[in-house]
Amino acid sequence: MKKALTLITCSLVLFASLELSSQTTVNVKTGIHSADVHADGLSADFINLAPIKRFTTGIDVEQALDKHLSIKSGISYLQKGFQISEGMDLDIGGVSFPIGVKGVTEVHTVNVPVMLQYNYRGLNGITPYISVGPSISYATAGAIKTKASAILDFTLTNTPLNLDSADYNRLGIEGNIMAGAKFPYKSGHFLTELGYNHAVTDFTSDNFIVDAGIRTKGWTFNVGYGISF
Repeated sequence: MKKALTLITCSLVLFASLELSSQTTVNVKTGIHSADVHADGLSADFINLAPIKRFTTGIDVEQALDKHLSIKSGISYLQKGFQISEGMDLDIGGVSFPIGVKGVTEVHTVNVPVMLQYNYRGLNGITPYISVGPSISYATAGAIKTKASAILDFTLTNTPLNLDSADYNRLGIEGNIMAGAKFPYKSGHFLTELGYNHAVTDFTSDNFIVDAGIRTKGWTFNVGYGISF
C-alpha cells in the first residue's frame, strides 16, 4: 500500500508541477470496460478464458502544453478480470435453453494515468484527440464467484481473494492508448472515447500455485462531460 501511495503521489506531483497559466480541462467520465487477461502459463487448449464487461467511472485533468499537446492525469475505477464457463443446451419442448456453470474472477482497481495527448484543433469546433502513456494500478479488492447459468445467472459462491498474500501483486504498471473526440456544448463539451490498456507487470507472483503469468488487459468505452478554464 505504501508503494502504491508513493507512486501515485509522485505522478500527481509531477503533473501539478507543470505551468498552470495555460488552459486546464476537467473531464468526468463513465462507461463500460471489457476486461480480459493474457496468461502465458495457462494453455488455451484446456482453459477457455473469456472477458467480463463492467461499468467504469473516473475523472481526469488535462493541462495544455501548447496549441496541440497536453498532458493528462486523473483517477479511474475499473473492475478487471476474466471468466471461465462450461455449458450445454437443454432441449425442452423443442426449445433450446443454455445452462451451465461459470467461474468469474473480479478485481477492483484504482488507476492513475500520466498520458501525453495530441489534440486536432479547428474541425468545426469538434476536437478529435489521441493519447498514450503509462498508468499505475492498485488492486483494492477481488473475488472469485461461481455462477449457475440458466437464462439468468445465479451466484453460488463468492470467495474473496487475499490480495495481501504473496501470491498477488496489488501494484501494477500498464500501457494505455486512447482515441476520442470532444463536442462543444454551451460552456463545456461532451466527449466520447475508446481506449485499450495492457499490463506490463504480472498480477500473480512467482509464489502462485502455478506460474500463470497473468496480465490484465481490456477495452474501455467512455462518455463524459468536461469544462475548460
